[in-house]
Amino acid sequence: MITNKKKRCICIVEDDDVVRLIVKDYLQMAGFDIYEFDNPIDAIAAIKKSPCEIAIVDINMPEMSGETFMQKARQVCGSIQFIIHTGAIDYKVPSSLKDLGISQENVLVKPIEDMNEFQTVIKRLLHPNK
Repeated sequence: MITNKKKRCICIVEDDDVVRLIVKDYLQMAGFDIYEFDNPIDAIAAIKKSPCEIAIVDINMPEMSGETFMQKARQVCGSIQFIIHTGAIDYKVPSSLKDLGISQENVLVKPIEDMNEFQTVIKRLLHPNK
């Protein structure tokens, strides 16, 4: 588990209520401040008011794709980093997202069997030189 001297803010953008709740509960137990959204439009508005360090983003959402969300979120919060959480087992990060610094290592495929995978990616994003 990552121990946080200062609570870190993570935003979850996921339209599936069950998946969002599972990820939220796990990360809250790990000591993170979690903001959860069932749609990307509300998430963008919230990030404008209160930036987060990391967003965990579903790709296929009805109001706006996760890819579009990440591009817009980076415009309103230049330092936000992303973890893609998708059910598409063959998802490849497009060049438009690679330009934002998102690599294939930032993609986690649902269902996650070992929730510690989230912490591995979060740790790498928060402490890239370790």
